[in-house]
Amino acid sequence: MTRIIAALLYFVSAGLPAQNLPPPLEHVIEIALTPDSGEIRVSDRVTFSGRDEYRFRLAPWLSIDRLALNGVAADLGNSGNDYVLRLPDKGRHVLEFMLRGSIPARSGGDAAASGQYASSGSDGVYLPGWEAWIAHDDEEPVRFRMRVTVPASQRAVATGKLVDEKVGDQTYSATFELAQPGETPSLFAGPYRTSERLSDGLRLRTYFHAELDTLAEPYLDAAEAYIRRFRAEIGDYPYADFHVISAPIPVGLGFPNLTYVGRQVIPLPFMRTRSLAHEVLHNWWGNGVAVDYASGNWAEGLTTYMADYALERDKGEAEARSMRVKWLRDYAALPAQRDQPVRAFRSKQHQASQVIGYNKVAFIFHMLSIEIGQAAFDAGLRRFWSEHRFRTAAWQDLQAAFEQSAGRELGWFFEQWLDRRGAPRLSLGAHRIEQLENGFRTSIEILQPVAGYRFRLPVRLIMPSGFERHEITVSETLTTVEWITDDRPESIHFDPESDVFRLLQQDETPPIIRDITLNPTTSVVIGSADVDFASIARSLVAGIMDVEPRLAQLADVENSSGPLLLITTSDHVGELLVRLGLRPPPELSQVAHTAAAWTARRANGVPLLVVSADNAAGLRALLRPLPHYGGQSYVLFDGGRAQSRGIWPVARGALFRHLSGG
Repeated sequence: MTRIIAALLYFVSAGLPAQNLPPPLEHVIEIALTPDSGEIRVSDRVTFSGRDEYRFRLAPWLSIDRLALNGVAADLGNSGNDYVLRLPDKGRHVLEFMLRGSIPARSGGDAAASGQYASSGSDGVYLPGWEAWIAHDDEEPVRFRMRVTVPASQRAVATGKLVDEKVGDQTYSATFELAQPGETPSLFAGPYRTSERLSDGLRLRTYFHAELDTLAEPYLDAAEAYIRRFRAEIGDYPYADFHVISAPIPVGLGFPNLTYVGRQVIPLPFMRTRSLAHEVLHNWWGNGVAVDYASGNWAEGLTTYMADYALERDKGEAEARSMRVKWLRDYAALPAQRDQPVRAFRSKQHQASQVIGYNKVAFIFHMLSIEIGQAAFDAGLRRFWSEHRFRTAAWQDLQAAFEQSAGRELGWFFEQWLDRRGAPRLSLGAHRIEQLENGFRTSIEILQPVAGYRFRLPVRLIMPSGFERHEITVSETLTTVEWITDDRPESIHFDPESDVFRLLQQDETPPIIRDITLNPTTSVVIGSADVDFASIARSLVAGIMDVEPRLAQLADVENSSGPLLLITTSDHVGELLVRLGLRPPPELSQVAHTAAAWTARRANGVPLLVVSADNAAGLRALLRPLPHYGGQSYVLFDGGRAQSRGIWPVARGALFRHLSGG
């Protein structure tokens, strides 16, 4: 799956003064669509008032057959695909459009596969609202009633409530309605089989290609469970329907009241679990409450925290901690020049932005729940939902909701985590153990060279008879703490469960693939003269590198101080590693494989990623799966299937200390 995103919303906050806003546009749309050929005819009756002109965009593959203003033919001015119609007054007007065109045919290598552009084919039609397939400015809120007609062998589905549908001998038609002003409609069609369930007054439905039909019930089960879960945690589900649609393109996209997922991805276990939960939750965060993108995108991180992370937490504290540690490792792999404040995150454009907008933000919500307590945190979310449902909200609105539920000011918390680039760096200074008449006094220094961060720091003090838990507040560059205990402590561990977002030191995190692929200074060496192998290697580099690759010869980088990506054949990897002063890890020989990707640190501490394959076919098999393993230290493949993966072990790190001596 290329990515999972929420469809962007642009409707204006209902909290703004009504006199400054014209009434929402109202569209009554009739569509005749032939998916096999991509031919589409659109009749659109638009009613509006309170404006001097009507501006809209139109996709370049559409033409206007007829345009009438209040029943009279009208002329347009345009610049490219942007049109403007001057109006005689600000009264009520009715525009009638007749549009005709052919949706671009889909081909495997074109831009349509990214999910950004409309596409058509015998296996499905994809018309996202932002493609301007109706005459509308997609930054304006809209109400609509839309009827879609397709051949009887096809099914059509759109954003908005499914009002009715009719199956005839020659055609299938369905009507959709959006009564609450929202985003421009998105439309999907294909040779789908539908399965439906009514749950607590909601219509749940799958639109799946034939080979996926047996997965319909499991998906309905999962969607029903997630909606019930999030309804209990947040408030009522904001729509009348939820649909899961199989896509002919390799995407995972979220829209109001539906999700559109590549047909190859739907059978994979993670899609029905973590990813579907994420998409269901976007109906509250991102769709039900829209994002004020000018002040930063809070919705992706909150959704990650309440869906992806919460599902791991359900499995147990060990699994939850593993996900937090993974987020910290990913952040440690992010070069400083690619870091950004949380408020600067708008949407996922690359792996680096995901580290901030998804992972770091989710971690911030975890820390906030600790800071104010889970009960106040949950109450703040419910307040935020009830006050901003079907409105646009910003980070400051979230802050206000949590401040009211917690009963205290939280500006310091949001300012330090949202407005600053970077994270705390912690280490331990001198410690001292003093024997008293009836016990021991232990003191230790906590060093924070980056000033200005304030946070709670959990502590575990380990004695021969067990351990004690403590919590301190760190806000200075030097913090000295002490405890008096009956027994002499053996060791001390700060942040033992990884509850604080911080920059890990090198001895706390092993090299992972993302250390190399995120870094703009990485050099890429293709260590094979075989033309086919080298060509596939370049395609692999384009797929896994998050930055423009810098191709080099091994001789030029043997003594380099920057990260290195080496791609070569299995029979040559040994001799190339000798030149770099390295050996393959012994773990690689324990599992049979046709290709491998593994990391190491060179003598100067910089990370190295080695990708080796038995032949060109073995390397080609990595093109799809390898980009999804950026958080691993090594992955061994048999064909395109990962046989073994893992993280190299590390010591306990900079915040653990054995307390030997006095």
